Amino acid sequence: MKGLIFIPDISGFTNFVKKIDDELGWKITRELLIEIIESNPLYLEISEIEGDAVLYYKQGKPIEIEALLKGFQEIMKSFNKKYQQFRETYGIEAELSLKLIVHYGSLSTFKIKGFTKLYGRTVIEAHRLLKNGSQSNSYILITDEYFKALNKKVDDLKLPQWAHGEHECRLFEDVGLLSFYYFHYLPPLQVKEKRFIEKAA
Repeated sequence: MKGLIFIPDISGFTNFVKKIDDELGWKITRELLIEIIESNPLYLEISEIEGDAVLYYKQGKPIEIEALLKGFQEIMKSFNKKYQQFRETYGIEAELSLKLIVHYGSLSTFKIKGFTKLYGRTVIEAHRLLKNGSQSNSYILITDEYFKALNKKVDDLKLPQWAHGEHECRLFEDVGLLSFYYFHYLPPLQVKEKRFIEKAA
């Protein structure tokens, strides 16, 4: 069956772990992951929690891009609010943010000890895209496969003001060429005229 993969991942986590006491670090990480899980505006299913990321999925038709962007903004606001509280309480200097990977394709599921596990190439590709080389810490990445499933082009979208987009093709040794759009999350004071930039693989 076809389905979507949706992975919110905490950016800056390695630096955060290096700069903070272990016990306080895992307590904050737990609370931030809970915040991500509870602020789930798209009502997706959770497959598993993977360190500093949550693996969501939904079998069936893809969700409209506009809803994904709005959902990401809501999750981002909740995450930022919670982390800012921790920074003020504990004097934390490390920067944390969120990136989100959205992919679509064939998905298989199986049960193991009461948990639903995902299986298939689509899952592998989505995880490879977490390491996409972007210098930005806050963005939603949506693959061309997702756009194809919706039968839409990026020009069809009415983008929110915060979204600055770029298109890129990247060659991965194990899964081949993947094409995708970045929609960078820009704070209100940094919102500029949006444009799409094609990058070579």
